Amino acid sequence: MANDERIKKKLQNAFKLSGFNVRREFCDLIIKKFKEERMDLSDNSTFDTIITNLCNSLENQCLLEKSIEIENIERAIKVCLHHGYDNNESIFNVIDAFDFPKFTYNPDRKQYYIENNKSTILPDADVKSKLFLERYTTVLQRTKRNFQQKGEKDLKLQTVDYLLTVSSITLDRTLILGALFQISEGKWSLEDPTGIVELNLTHAKYHAGFFNENCLVLVNGYYEDPILHVSSIVLPPGEDYKSSRPTFGNINYFGGSSIEPLRNSLRLKEYMSQNKHKFMLFFSDVWLDHPQVFEKLECLFNGFQDCPPIAFIFMGNFMSNSHGSEMMDTLKKLFKRLADLITNFPGVSNDSQFVFVPGMADPCFTHIAPRFALPSYVTGDMKKVLPKAIFTTNPCRIQYCTRELTLFRADLMPKFLQGTLHKPSKDEIPDCIRRTIISQGHLSPFSLNSLTVQWDYDYCLRLYPLPDVVVIGDKCEAYEGSNKDCHVINPGPFCENGFQFLSYLPYTNTIEDCAL
Repeated sequence: MANDERIKKKLQNAFKLSGFNVRREFCDLIIKKFKEERMDLSDNSTFDTIITNLCNSLENQCLLEKSIEIENIERAIKVCLHHGYDNNESIFNVIDAFDFPKFTYNPDRKQYYIENNKSTILPDADVKSKLFLERYTTVLQRTKRNFQQKGEKDLKLQTVDYLLTVSSITLDRTLILGALFQISEGKWSLEDPTGIVELNLTHAKYHAGFFNENCLVLVNGYYEDPILHVSSIVLPPGEDYKSSRPTFGNINYFGGSSIEPLRNSLRLKEYMSQNKHKFMLFFSDVWLDHPQVFEKLECLFNGFQDCPPIAFIFMGNFMSNSHGSEMMDTLKKLFKRLADLITNFPGVSNDSQFVFVPGMADPCFTHIAPRFALPSYVTGDMKKVLPKAIFTTNPCRIQYCTRELTLFRADLMPKFLQGTLHKPSKDEIPDCIRRTIISQGHLSPFSLNSLTVQWDYDYCLRLYPLPDVVVIGDKCEAYEGSNKDCHVINPGPFCENGFQFLSYLPYTNTIEDCAL
């Protein structure tokens, strides 16, 4: 008993040092639960690990300004005891965009917290300005951390208002982070939350990437009232998963029913190692009204009868043209025909998942991102025949064991090329797309005129922390490559590009080109 009292006091003091006032009876519960699991709290090393995990869990429940109740302690204990083992783990999970968790950044604590306010389709006007501020904040905190990690102590990161307080200055070892903004044709400015400064880009040197309106960039040069004469312009540094992860604590940032993100799940790692040869297939622009598409798909399903993949992931558009007022009826019949074809191959239909991501021209309630799933009128007949058919949003996320994938069907390359200040050579385009979306931490780093985004759901297009794979369904030649330990791949248009597609092997995290 004396030992329990000593541990109880030690617990209360440790919680107070972390900013939590935990009642004595809750400390009794903690001691009891860990005793039942035969964990020795009198051991200093074990105690330190447990108190750290408990405080992280309480912090991630956003309790810093609220009283701690029994349900908060019970959840913290559960998270601590089941670290690496989650009762809600799933081997394969498709997460709709509107189910993604929403976060807000606390600059004082340098942590992300779950946003409790629900997003709406028709928000207030101030949400539009908040959209760009949140994009800026995400890149700013990441850029500062990158400079610190690289030991760039003499490299200063400044804001626009710093320039506006002087008449002239040369930005030696000084960079300014802001968004490119075009006031009028050919007249560019740099904007951040503190102000706007006009740019002279005549002698600017551009580094690898795309530089479109609304894109966040780092610039330097010399300022002569009232113009910043740019000498170099570069994208902010991207950040790999391991560096981003601590800012989220043990919150499940990716989505799904699990308490924690599943990248560290011990059970799922073991399951994946036991299924080393499992793979999934990605297709884009699968036009079901194409004269050869059903013939090619029949060949595909027949070939995988004996070794069915984890999933066939089809991205729209699902028709080559709109077919006018008959589009919905035509598409409904085509999906029913596809379902009948798949069920002819029981090895595939019983063991594989079938995921359908709509394109921008497919029928939907709104024609902006994120897009709703295809309407049930179109998909109902297929779901009756093929229960493993999943119709999801655009973008969406897929979790397979410990792997995280983000999918987005949009023609990004034409938008990048159309509005960029500097056009790379043809061979450099895929690498520049990768660098740009990873540096921006966003699937659509454009102005809202270029690709319209629902203001209050802009967070659904964020790439932060980076997943293992980003699949872009772009209407250009297939490409694949990696940056910051994240694969960015494009299967290319299936029906326009020689019936090509990509295969992904989760265990080795590798991509292979395929064709029929």
